[in-house]
Amino acid sequence: MRAQATASDLTGTVVGGYRLDRRIGGSARAQVYYGRHAQLGRAAAIKILNPDLALDEEAMSRFFCEARAVAELGCEHLVEVYDFVFEPRKERVAYIMEYLAGDDLRRSLDRTTGLPPHRAARIAAQLCDALAAAHAYGVVHRDVRPGNIMLVRRGGEPEFVKLIDFGVAQFAGQVKHHTAAGNVLGNPLYMSPEAARGQRVDGRADLYSVGVVLYEMLTGIPPFRAVSQAALIDQHLHQKAPSVAGDHGHGETPRQLVDIVRRCLQKSPDDRFEDAESLRAALLEASYAQADIERTAPMVVPDDGLSRRFVRHALRLRASRTAALVAGSTIGLAAGYWLALALR
Repeated sequence: MRAQATASDLTGTVVGGYRLDRRIGGSARAQVYYGRHAQLGRAAAIKILNPDLALDEEAMSRFFCEARAVAELGCEHLVEVYDFVFEPRKERVAYIMEYLAGDDLRRSLDRTTGLPPHRAARIAAQLCDALAAAHAYGVVHRDVRPGNIMLVRRGGEPEFVKLIDFGVAQFAGQVKHHTAAGNVLGNPLYMSPEAARGQRVDGRADLYSVGVVLYEMLTGIPPFRAVSQAALIDQHLHQKAPSVAGDHGHGETPRQLVDIVRRCLQKSPDDRFEDAESLRAALLEASYAQADIERTAPMVVPDDGLSRRFVRHALRLRASRTAALVAGSTIGLAAGYWLALALR
């Protein structure tokens, strides 16, 4: 029986022509490194399957499906895959992808209590763009959560979304890999009821997760929290999600967004949005409406005696300053006139 290999630090080695500079992430399945091409100097992220899985047929199949699906989707909101590396003698399997310089949404939310409604809606709409491309290809992400949503600067957009990590995705269509029935995959905080049951899911499971992420962006906390994973899953299965209505620190949540979150978090997939495109359209409409309200909102002066006295005082002060300026200008002109006469 072959001893189980550990994921040793590969910093300094060359994989697929890229020299690994530092480890930037990892899990029980794979490690991710930042590196540069030895000849071209191009920066990249290199995801390497852990050695104990590198010759495992099931793990290899899933890893290859992950790389191929993302490479073929061709969506600007998904990370770009450059190459696939298979080195059986070194028990090394990896793929090379675009390096994203930015923060994930998890870190952004940890620094603040929620986001303004129009920002949350725009981030969620971009996320739906990525999911629409994946679903059209037969891929369900199954792990949509803030830690897998990168926010990078792209052109004039300071929060350009990139959806990453298809490691537990469900593959069908052109790229097929079936997970055994009954397996529960994903993060319980963001998991749809049907995924929590271990059922085979469709794209509407991802839309439930989008609803959870949107709820957290608007309020600063997820809709369901519990002391155990079992209790958390039970809430997703049976407890009605609380409303996102109210002011959570960035103004009243718009009615449109309240309705969008409520619909996303329905227990039955049939009661949610039909697809990611429909959800994206609703989010963009809500985002534009909220941005228009914030841009055109008039400045309101409180109608009380103190404010009226302050305004009257300001007007008198401005009038007196104007009069002084006119008087000063008149005196100056007169002085100049008499000086000119004296010099003649």
